[in-house]
This record gives sequence, C-alpha cells and structure tokens, in this order.
Amino acid sequence: MRGIPTVLITVSPEVSAQMRPPRAISPKGFRIGNSLGRPGMRELQKRVLRDALLTLSGPARPGEVIEIDYPEYGT
Repeated sequence: MRGIPTVLITVSPEVSAQMRPPRAISPKGFRIGNSLGRPGMRELQKRVLRDALLTLSGPARPGEVIEIDYPEYGT
C-alpha cells in the first residue's frame, strides 16, 4: 500500500460519489454541519468515527459511498 489511507464522512452521498473518494461513509439523514451527529451526542459521534475507521481495513472502492443508519440521530 502506498500513501495514506483515507475515508470520507459525508452528508451528501450523491455529490461525494461523483468525486470518487477511495472510501466513504454517509450517515443516513444527517444534516450539513452534523456529519458526526449533533453537538453533545458523544456516543453517536464515537460510533460514526469507529465505523469510518473500520472501512480502512477493507479495499478501496472509489466512488462507492456506504450509507449507514443511526436511528439515535433522530432526523
């Protein structure tokens, strides 16, 4: 492997897919400015970060955005 592995956390999966990031996750229903969850939602924020880091263990799939549901966000 060359370079630094990266993962994108996006609230705009359609737009992000066009940019073909090597790895990307999209928390379903999250709003702009809350890509890890709302302020004060520490456990949810940790969970989103953990899920993003877990994608680093898999192969790069440019353009694929994995959508993940976090019901505790409550859209």
